[in-house]
Amino acid sequence: MRWALIALCIAVDATAFAQTPPAGGHVTGDADFADAPVPRQREQADRRAARNLKILQRIGALPPASELAQVPVNDLQWPLRPVPGFDQFDYHGTKYFVDHDPRYPGFVQDYTCGTRTYDLASGYNHAGTDYYLWPFAWLMMDQGVVQVVAAAPGTIIEKDDGNFDRQCAFDGTSAANIVYVRQDDGLTAIYMHLRKGSLTTLPVGARVAAGDYLGLVGSSGQSTGPHLHFELRDANGAVVDPRHGECNAGPDRWAVFQPYEDPHIDTLSTHSAEPDQIACGVVNGANVDDAANYKSVFAPGDTLWVFASWRDQRNGEVTNFSILRPDGSIFEQWDFDLASQNLPSPFYSGTAFDWQYALPAASGNSRPCSKARPTCARSKFPSSTRPAQRMHAARSAQTRRVAGRQADRRCRVVHHSDQCRGAIVRFSTHTSSQAPAPLSLRVSELTQRQSLVRSASTR
Repeated sequence: MRWALIALCIAVDATAFAQTPPAGGHVTGDADFADAPVPRQREQADRRAARNLKILQRIGALPPASELAQVPVNDLQWPLRPVPGFDQFDYHGTKYFVDHDPRYPGFVQDYTCGTRTYDLASGYNHAGTDYYLWPFAWLMMDQGVVQVVAAAPGTIIEKDDGNFDRQCAFDGTSAANIVYVRQDDGLTAIYMHLRKGSLTTLPVGARVAAGDYLGLVGSSGQSTGPHLHFELRDANGAVVDPRHGECNAGPDRWAVFQPYEDPHIDTLSTHSAEPDQIACGVVNGANVDDAANYKSVFAPGDTLWVFASWRDQRNGEVTNFSILRPDGSIFEQWDFDLASQNLPSPFYSGTAFDWQYALPAASGNSRPCSKARPTCARSKFPSSTRPAQRMHAARSAQTRRVAGRQADRRCRVVHHSDQCRGAIVRFSTHTSSQAPAPLSLRVSELTQRQSLVRSASTR
């Protein structure tokens, strides 16, 4: 039996096509990926960190606050990192920022004077930035594909591990797996909700450099889904927002500027059945995961599910999808605009939608494939790129500023093609002001023995 190996490509395209309603979809809700530390437990962790800090200063392992840099510096690096072999474009969304309005409940103000933050009737004002796994948060957490790394150099002054890490609601008792790092700039960085058993083996008092491993993203403590809560405090314990804006006069502390809205396509993939994104990783006391149903190799006549996920998607940002026949003619082509879903909000920090298509049956004159020749893959990447590097190169984001927003140009290489009849699947995203700049990849038919089914797990 012949099999068609599907490769996907995302490019920039200005051509408009008819809207095709998705078969299903999911958007993040207000309660998703939120947190609220239990005051007593957080106070205990803070006291342990303060005690360890004094001990380290007393023995000369850490300079006193007066000797640390007290001037603002833009030293923060990105605190997340995918493991080697991770084969999607991206892996996260940003949900909530620091709340700058001390009143509660219902009085919220982020650093731009917007409302991407929250408070609680208990008196908690959100004190950090929340980065969540997306789109299959629980599956990605269990596979351990996203690491938490130090955002700046410093010294570990507290860590706590061994706490339950599949929390889905605020129960008022659960403690988070957590790491405190006293940064060389004098601030203390707090990394919360890590996965149980994943924390660094480095002891309290050990030095870390920016990018050093601290743990894996989890959902421990008062958390409603797998995410990293990244928080900064000054020497007096006051919250420090690392993002500068109209409602935060403090300096921006990121080495690379982090925009308020960062629209990107996170993932693009093919599946044997409709993916199922779950709300909680525990059902009736048993651990469960998202059912991704990944599949890259399809027989003629099979049903193809196309799945795409975005972060910071807003109405009016159009994604163009194309499925091409082996001769390059169009098999299916459609646009997707979030506005077509008539959702309550025009903006969501995380979205995901899927479409279902029946592939045509095999034709009688299709010839079988010989041994795969990776050099036959067609892409916009330089011919000098080695085959083993192409998948990594294809994941890289190529973005440009269009109409004041970022437009993605992304390409997915699932496998390398053979010199035989193939199919092309091309995906692109565009706004009306963009000029066409399509990317495409030829996809061969391969025998079942030669097939390579893509998965989200680490290779």
